[in-house]
Order: sequence, then structure tokens, then C-alpha cells
Amino acid sequence: MERFSRLILLTDETTQLSTCRYAQAAGIDVEQCSLANFEQIRQQKGLLAGYQFSSESSAKKGFSAKLLSVSRQVPLFVFRAERQLIDPSRAIFAGLRGVIYNDEQPEMVKRALQTMMSGQLYYSRNVMSDALDALFQLREQSNRQIKLPSLLTEQERKISMLIAEGARNKEIAEQLQISANTVKVHVSAIFKKTHSRNRTELVRWLQEPQT
Repeated sequence: MERFSRLILLTDETTQLSTCRYAQAAGIDVEQCSLANFEQIRQQKGLLAGYQFSSESSAKKGFSAKLLSVSRQVPLFVFRAERQLIDPSRAIFAGLRGVIYNDEQPEMVKRALQTMMSGQLYYSRNVMSDALDALFQLREQSNRQIKLPSLLTEQERKISMLIAEGARNKEIAEQLQISANTVKVHVSAIFKKTHSRNRTELVRWLQEPQT
């Protein structure tokens, strides 16, 4: 379990955030930093970063390309998040270490920060359980697909698995670094090969035992 020694709160606000004050009160070495200045410090060791969430950070309960880009550079969580804009299960699959909502009480925020600084994830037990169940299902789906190498291409399999996770075309394009139009073409081919009329039928097909 990796412990972190320093917390960076990524925000474009210039006044001190309440989250920063809570971290200081919890004895955490913390600094506010703009995304523009983040490149200068992201290579520091023992760094945990928090990304201030906003409506621009989300896409149908998914996450913006900018947020996902930061998450690939440093261990990351989001804070001051609106509950209706974030699906915590998708946050786990996106590699985020936790979600702190904007309606959480100060003591809960302190506890969340201390938990993540100690190297643990900050999610409810129910969310973690659901995420594990989903992983088990995806593993079973992946095993079934391996038995059908001639039906879907490798790229089509990747896209199918992302669809099963709930990703939309734009999010798939960002993750696989291809154009949205290319994703659309692949999805059309997947539907044709699996005789699916929509995403729901495709997911159902993935979950059915293949012969």
C-alpha cells in the first residue's frame, strides 16, 4: 500500500479552498495548484493530487479528457463533486482513488483525505462491492470472447468491453485514441456481427454463454 507524503489540489481558484483548510487541519502537507502549473511539480515523489470537479469535468457521468489525462500522470481523486454528475463505479474504472462530494461534512472530508493519503481508496463498501462484481462479469465476458477470435477483431473486442462498462462513443474514442467516427464504424460492425440492434442487446449478447 503506497502512502503519500504530499497533497496537491488542482484548481483554477485563487482563494484558499475549504478542502485545503481541512487538509491542513488534518496535518497534511498540502498545496493548491493550477492545472497550468501542474507540469512543474507532477514528477515529485509521494504525490497525491485532487482535481476540483465541475460540470465541465464530466460527460454523462463520465469524465473529461483533461481529467483523464491528469489521472494517467499522477494518483488522482476528485473533490467538491456533485453527486448527480458522478457515477462512483465509473470513477473506480477510470482509476480515480476516490470521490469527495460537495455536500460532505468537514469531518468526513478530513477522514477521506487521511484515508487516501494513507494509500487507501475512498469509496463506500457498496460501491467497491459493485465494482468487483462488474470486474468478475467483465472477466467472464472476456473469456467468452477469446473463444470467438473470428467473430470480433481485437479492436472490436476492446470497444465492446467499453460499451459494456457504459462508455459512450466519445469516451471510447478518447480512451483508445481514435476518432469518434472510427468508433461509430466499429460499433456498426459489432452490431452487425452480433445481430444486436443497440447497446443493450450487445451487452446482453456479451453476457450470454457462447457456443
